[in-house]
Amino acid sequence: MEKINSVFRSAIGRIRGQKGDRANSFRFKKYYLRTQNGDRGAFAKILDYLVSRIIIPVILFLFLYLKTDKLYLSTFIALVVGAVFYVMGMRNGIRRFQQIKEQKRRYVASQKIYNEIMNKTTGEMGDYIQEVFAPMGFNQFEFIRGAQKYILLKSLYKGNKVIIQFDIYRKGFDVELKEVKEFIYTMADNKMKKGILITASDFTKDSYDFINKLSKNYTLLLINREKLLKIIEQNGLFPDEEEIDEIIESKISKKENRLDEYKKIILSKSKIRGYIILALYLILTAWYTPYIIYYMIAAGFIMALAFITFIFNIGYNSEMEKDKSMDFRELLKNM
Repeated sequence: MEKINSVFRSAIGRIRGQKGDRANSFRFKKYYLRTQNGDRGAFAKILDYLVSRIIIPVILFLFLYLKTDKLYLSTFIALVVGAVFYVMGMRNGIRRFQQIKEQKRRYVASQKIYNEIMNKTTGEMGDYIQEVFAPMGFNQFEFIRGAQKYILLKSLYKGNKVIIQFDIYRKGFDVELKEVKEFIYTMADNKMKKGILITASDFTKDSYDFINKLSKNYTLLLINREKLLKIIEQNGLFPDEEEIDEIIESKISKKENRLDEYKKIILSKSKIRGYIILALYLILTAWYTPYIIYYMIAAGFIMALAFITFIFNIGYNSEMEKDKSMDFRELLKNM
């Protein structure tokens, strides 16, 4: 009895540990794998699995058996080779999963930073630029001007005056060559030879080509969205692991809530009658078509769905499906 209790305590401890370590929980692993942007389909992955773990050892066994006519030796060698392939596949799978996990977590953190940047006011953006660039040696920041789409600052870097402009453009709206040239004129007006042009999106190809041909009298550094995010990450301004876990948890919960809503719609009590009528209609019309079997299968599936819906709604609070009226005056009482 004590052994059984110890087993139960050990199992509960493992479950609690997995629940506490959300980043390695089953729900999070499912999220990482579901959202990976792999170009290989599920069938290709299954085929790879079969080839590496089953087909190759079987072919090897048949080859050895036909050559040596020794059953036990051929079986032993095939099993050893199969085990080696299995272990190699497991290690490769773990390594790939870790890469997917790190890429996805970084993507989630990047999206959070990007959304925060796009929602900052002009004043907040000026303070944020100082926070990002100060660890790299920039100091003595001076605000020049700012608007809804950009902010302009002066700074010192290793004793040299530098002018910094941040174009707050959304992803997909690249900074064009005209705007880069206008920034050059701004540098000239402020009598500065060094400048940094930052954007939350990217620059056009013409802009990059123009910088490569720029006069040696001016030094202009272009920082697009990806470079900016890397700078922010290197300076320790990315969300910590707990914040990333919370974001992922929120995404998973929202998806689960949507699935619950879809389930409630499909299994709504009001749909039972419709399911039964549709099933009966398919049964009756099946005899007048050459596809009797298919119609009957579809009718059976829909009738089963009606039965499942009926079972689901036993004891279900039907009032939850009704739109509850809201008295706005009740809300005003809390003000």
